[in-house]
Amino acid sequence: MPQAKNNKNQNGNKREQILHAAVEKFLEKDFYQVKITEIAELAGVGKGTVYEYFSSKEELFKESFSYCAGLYLQTFKINFTSPHSARAAMEEIVVNHLKLIKENRNKLHLLFNERPQNLKELQTWILEQRRELINELSGLLSEGIKLGEMRSDLNVEMAARLFLALNQQVLGEMVLLDNIAVEEAQLKELLDLYWNGIGKSSLWQGH
Repeated sequence: MPQAKNNKNQNGNKREQILHAAVEKFLEKDFYQVKITEIAELAGVGKGTVYEYFSSKEELFKESFSYCAGLYLQTFKINFTSPHSARAAMEEIVVNHLKLIKENRNKLHLLFNERPQNLKELQTWILEQRRELINELSGLLSEGIKLGEMRSDLNVEMAARLFLALNQQVLGEMVLLDNIAVEEAQLKELLDLYWNGIGKSSLWQGH
């Protein structure tokens, strides 16, 4: 996945202006409806200047997505090394995640919008980031087992996937897509569901 270049000269500001304008436009409408001229106009530069920094609209979208995703992924990059309490670290992640999506809902909305399916490089990058998060969360859960906070027979990968879903599909969609003002009480309910489950028995009763 291409990353933003470090432009230390005065032209570096133009690149950021273009990138921020692109994020705004990609949030307003579908990828295929956005025109480079619209992005250039919003950024206060000429169309040719956009192409000086980005070779195509596809590259600009990938950079825009990467920028938003990088901001989002930082939430999950805390307290992965020798936490005093793995459970406390995970709860901190949820609290910080909720704060992040509330404060950056416009930028992060791009992550939940439809994206062009033909951008295979972007799809591959997303899967790689997801796998990395699952591995790191699995490690944190394994630490929780060592600390005696979680049961010894826990499937850490499955639990990591559920935790990620709680943050992305549940909290993320509640705030960004359903416009629900999630408060502390609801957050506690979600965490209680994660830690304690919903059934009276932990045994699978299927036939």
